[in-house]
Amino acid sequence: MGGHGSGILHAEIDENGCLTQVALAATTPSPSFVAQHPSLPVLYAVGEKEETLRAFRIGADGGLTPLGGPAAAGAAACHVAIDPDGRFAVVACWGSGEVLVYALDAATGAITGRTDAAPARAPYAGVPESDMVAPRPDYAPRMSRAHYAQFLPDGRVLTIDLGFDLARVWRFASASATLVLDHEVVFPYGVGPRHVAAAADGRLYVSCEYAVAVFVLTPGADGRYAIAGSSPLRAAPREAGEYAAHLSLSDDESLLYATVRGSNIVAVLAVVEGGAPQPLGEVPSGADWPRHHYARGDRLYVANQLSDEVTVFALGADGVPGEILQRVPAGSPTAVVPTSR
Repeated sequence: MGGHGSGILHAEIDENGCLTQVALAATTPSPSFVAQHPSLPVLYAVGEKEETLRAFRIGADGGLTPLGGPAAAGAAACHVAIDPDGRFAVVACWGSGEVLVYALDAATGAITGRTDAAPARAPYAGVPESDMVAPRPDYAPRMSRAHYAQFLPDGRVLTIDLGFDLARVWRFASASATLVLDHEVVFPYGVGPRHVAAAADGRLYVSCEYAVAVFVLTPGADGRYAIAGSSPLRAAPREAGEYAAHLSLSDDESLLYATVRGSNIVAVLAVVEGGAPQPLGEVPSGADWPRHHYARGDRLYVANQLSDEVTVFALGADGVPGEILQRVPAGSPTAVVPTSR
């Protein structure tokens, strides 16, 4: 989307946690998010500008070979999640608000069909923009903007609508690719839910772009999720022009990492048992517009979209990012995602 990249890069992680053998794996338009099939060497990429979903075979050297042609998606397709059983891919489209389900071939992982989920309905009607919890940027009028999908342990899938401050939980109709709405969770007006980090105990942590906060969703005995608490991502007051991006859990789930664009920081929050996370510390992301990150062991990999580099941090004993070990040139990086071959 107007960046400097050529497609999808591949890299190895060496014994020191640094990125090596960085190479172009596939030339493809605006692959703003990727996800791997759970059991096959197949990678899926949304094309945000070209409005597609593409599948690629992952080669022994990390190179990517197209697996069939591009499948049509919606405007600004920005996220893809793959069913743990490898049956479906769910794509969220920021521009059009669409949630799309793609059937995947069991043997090859190829895309074989598409089903559209029901459109979201605004949970707030007639509320003035001035009553929003957090101000929206000029480019984000209030409209449906699907932004993320998360498969849940029980086979359901949760999708996030950033524009409508809404999470929708779906179940699949029998074994088909049709999503049936189970229930919705409505966030405070204007917070802008964006990305999800799922804990092993069923809790879901949701970063909210406009409020620069995290909300905690917990499932009840009936399986319905509800907001159980929230916290700012930073101890300092929210700054004008900053927007929360990605959220992830440490390996032991004791910490949350959040990247914040504009102020260009990595925020660290302590996970409190039975309560909302608490800000623990923050450090500069090392560059401009940290859109996404990946936490692995004692390393944190941050995709700084507007400065064309991935910064690799060493995590201290307390889990807070410390020294920048490496700066890896990458054209407009928007996601750092682990894969296997």
